[in-house]
Amino acid sequence: MNFVQWIYALLCVVGAMPPSSWTSSTQKSLYNVYSLFLFFLIHSNLISQVMDIVYVVDNQVDFCENFYMTLGIFTSCCKLYCLLRSRDNYGIIINTMRSEPLVPTNSDEVKIQSKYEKWAKRNLMIYLTLMESCLVMMTIHSIYAEFKNRKLIMRIWLPFDFNSLPRFTIVFIIQFIVMAVCSLVNVTCDNLFIGLLIHTYSILEILAHRMKGIIKYGNRSARQCARLHNHIYKFATTINEEFKMVTLLQFLVSTLLCCFNLYRFTKNEDPSKLYEIMLFSFNTYLHILFFCWYGNEVREKSLTMAEMVIDTDWAYLDNDSKMIFLMIMKRSAMPIEFSTANLVSINLESFKTIIKTSYSAFNVLRR
Repeated sequence: MNFVQWIYALLCVVGAMPPSSWTSSTQKSLYNVYSLFLFFLIHSNLISQVMDIVYVVDNQVDFCENFYMTLGIFTSCCKLYCLLRSRDNYGIIINTMRSEPLVPTNSDEVKIQSKYEKWAKRNLMIYLTLMESCLVMMTIHSIYAEFKNRKLIMRIWLPFDFNSLPRFTIVFIIQFIVMAVCSLVNVTCDNLFIGLLIHTYSILEILAHRMKGIIKYGNRSARQCARLHNHIYKFATTINEEFKMVTLLQFLVSTLLCCFNLYRFTKNEDPSKLYEIMLFSFNTYLHILFFCWYGNEVREKSLTMAEMVIDTDWAYLDNDSKMIFLMIMKRSAMPIEFSTANLVSINLESFKTIIKTSYSAFNVLRR
């Protein structure tokens, strides 16, 4: 399976997009019921967590224990809503990736795209493995250390007594399902965005490759390069518009989660719980690092297009081709910049800012 197939399979699992083979109205209706069930399941758990903060929590330690999990579930709810709301737009973006002029035209360009698709797939596997490892570790810790004390994986408030073994077991299983669904929603939404960033980078590489062979085709090739360059900017703008709220949410939540995880780490003395906190913190940093790293790479690559033009044998081109390349150079002065709702740029400087802000907030919370 290639990267797009993996993402599509995950979208089907989390209820965001029906399988392509389900074409009948009955199958589509059943899938809509499945989507609504998952949507209701994780939102009802979120409401129970908020009610626990309102009615039960009465100290700082309990608040932190609840709040960092509530933030994670809230983020998953928002991401699932975005996936459901924009399912048609994601289909359009994927079709755009597979249509002219963004598709490779020869074996060399296919190799370039395959190379970066392997990057995207590798990131997906790493992301998925870490998220599910965190889920398994939290579940095992709860079963062996907390199950006998009737303590759930997440703090929630319920309008009935669930201390009896049958009720507690049912609630425990439901919480595990909620966490599994939320982890898959995070993996799907985040890797869809990261994969599109990597794809944008690969198209810029393909454009650079085409520029090297500009002399062979002359004016026609120059026009094709200009057309591809223009479509790359349009493609990047579309991605930014679709994911700007998701990235803004991820930036804010990651900052808060990093802060609360640091606080929990300093207050917890249970070794197994410390490993869980460390793994959860690593996942949180990884979320935002992938965003910032690949957003920064696309920005830097887009700025090098002017250098790519200079490195070609432009002196042997006719005047029309030179004018076309001049327009590409002028356009390259404005880089492809991904941002969170036009507030914060997605680059490595923003990642540094998040780390500093979360540590400052931790110091305030500790005092």
